[in-house]
Amino acid sequence: MKIFDSLIENNDIKKTLGAAIYNSAFSHAYIIEGAPGTGKRTIARLAAAAIICKNRDSGNLPCGVCPTCKKILNDNCVDVRLVEITKVEQARELKARLYDSTVECDYKIYIITDAQKMNIKAQNALLISLEEPPKNVVFFILTTDAGALLETIRSRAQILRTNRLSSRTIYDYIRKNRPDIKTDDEKLQSVIMASGGSLGYAMDMADAKSSDMILQKRSKALELTSALLTNDADAVAFLSSFSTSARDEIKESIALSLDILGDLMALKRDRGAATYFFSSADDAEEIISRYSLLKLTQVYDALCVALNDLNSNASSGAVLISILISSARKGK
Repeated sequence: MKIFDSLIENNDIKKTLGAAIYNSAFSHAYIIEGAPGTGKRTIARLAAAAIICKNRDSGNLPCGVCPTCKKILNDNCVDVRLVEITKVEQARELKARLYDSTVECDYKIYIITDAQKMNIKAQNALLISLEEPPKNVVFFILTTDAGALLETIRSRAQILRTNRLSSRTIYDYIRKNRPDIKTDDEKLQSVIMASGGSLGYAMDMADAKSSDMILQKRSKALELTSALLTNDADAVAFLSSFSTSARDEIKESIALSLDILGDLMALKRDRGAATYFFSSADDAEEIISRYSLLKLTQVYDALCVALNDLNSNASSGAVLISILISSARKGK
């Protein structure tokens, strides 16, 4: 029996959740935590289909071919409901419907999206539903941050965490399953690195217009990083020009620059380290060879300070850049 055969990676979830469903020992509530685009909704949908699948002897769970599976996987099953809760009224409405009879399945399944957006009153109202739900009701609570949920909610659900996907996995999936994405390999690789391991983000960004924009942003971040590391006359000229950029653009470039420096520091310590900006250690070799770990760390720390200042202070770009220059020079 293959469980969640179509799910990409996330083997721990396949093993834990898949075995529980196969043995009919699944919990009444699961919290699925993970970064955007890492498959939380896909996992919940597959789990719902596996629980309700009418063809459990097919060799796959869910089978994906019985009428029930098809409806669930296409979001057309009335007994599997995608719910957004941000206010207490929405949580109370869900509670009021818990004891409604199912229409076509043995179970009713609620997939609650973006649960981190629930206010405290809404969470407390949801808690009532989680404490004593009907035996044929299962909750999948999707969130980017389980810590944003009340401890009482976390204690009544099993927490599963999705993993960011490898660049190779995302590349292979897109080339195999999305022939409509015509982006050339160089641009696609850049998009994949920028996605942070999110298949959903990678596919959303992979059209030609988006990929060109991503390449420009990454190039700007590399320029910023190089300027902070060199501190020569050309670097000062670049930073002065950069200071006139929009505030959000400056913040985005700094965030990308932190990714760059994070990769460089990791590769300085271990050439086999995972990277989030560079495709491989080879792509970063020239920069690694020119700067010490101490220098990279000092510039990284200076950028962290500057980004915090920018987030908490409405200072001008020119003031921000002067802070960056001053902080970076301390590392000389």
